[in-house]
Amino acid sequence: MTRRIPLVVLAAIMLFVLSTMGVAYALWAEALTIDGTVYTGEVYGEWTSCICNDDVLDPLPNPWPYSYPIPVRKDVGSTSCSIDPNDPRIMHLTILNGYPSYWGNCEVHFANTGTVPIIIRGYRVVPENFTLASKNGAEDGEIWVKYWDGVGAQLEPCEAPEGFDCENAASVQFHVEQPALENFEYKFDVVVCIAQWNESPTLDACLAATP
Repeated sequence: MTRRIPLVVLAAIMLFVLSTMGVAYALWAEALTIDGTVYTGEVYGEWTSCICNDDVLDPLPNPWPYSYPIPVRKDVGSTSCSIDPNDPRIMHLTILNGYPSYWGNCEVHFANTGTVPIIIRGYRVVPENFTLASKNGAEDGEIWVKYWDGVGAQLEPCEAPEGFDCENAASVQFHVEQPALENFEYKFDVVVCIAQWNESPTLDACLAATP
């Protein structure tokens, strides 16, 4: 009669045999990784043109805001503007031979030359050699300056398909106030701050984030 070997005894015998044969067991494992690349866009814009409306005769406000008759235009003052050759985000303006109540208007264009849709969130006038007036007609500064029709404009990248607005047409207007000095050349810069289309920072926060 054949007797069966208990399983426990059989397992012990197998382990003994394997250990004497020098057989070892190893755990093979491998970690799998996924590599990804994310290319970020660029928020960037620049002035593309600047033309001052001073066709020999000095310009006058339109509409005329004063109660006295419109004066005969004279050829006295002049205004020029240029885009900084090293940083096209900055525009320079110069008032030559200006006088109290001399008025100027420059047509300017700003374009989204980056790759992300942007909104013009604000602007800052940087006077080089004078104090800005707080408003048109105020006497707390020599020149009043305002950037019209630009703030809030949303621009698509200029590399986007045709049919999208990538450039904004606006104007920079100024008024020479009563404290203006004689025989003086006034200079100032206009800088706009842009942010990605889905953010709404204040002007200070926007400028602080500007590289």
